[in-house]
Amino acid sequence: MAELLTRQIVYEYQKRLKALPDYGNQDIRERRELRIELQNRCGITELQALNVLNGHHVPDIITICERKRWEDEFNDKYGNQDNQGLGKVRRRA
Repeated sequence: MAELLTRQIVYEYQKRLKALPDYGNQDIRERRELRIELQNRCGITELQALNVLNGHHVPDIITICERKRWEDEFNDKYGNQDNQGLGKVRRRA
């Protein structure tokens, strides 16, 4: 299971990004490797990883990751109960 994205992880990767040569916002060379590492570590999309590195929408992305983790744990515990039981008609005996 991927690691949950936290503010500490965000700060770590943003700090590592500052130490890299400045290529603007281009996703090339070391910056690309850093983005891929973040994606693999936290199980986030390419766009989310780019936004985290650039400091955009970070609280929203952290919330999305927390919600996804909660849903995964819920589904593991109770099974995927989406729409189960809906549309069933109770019959009187």
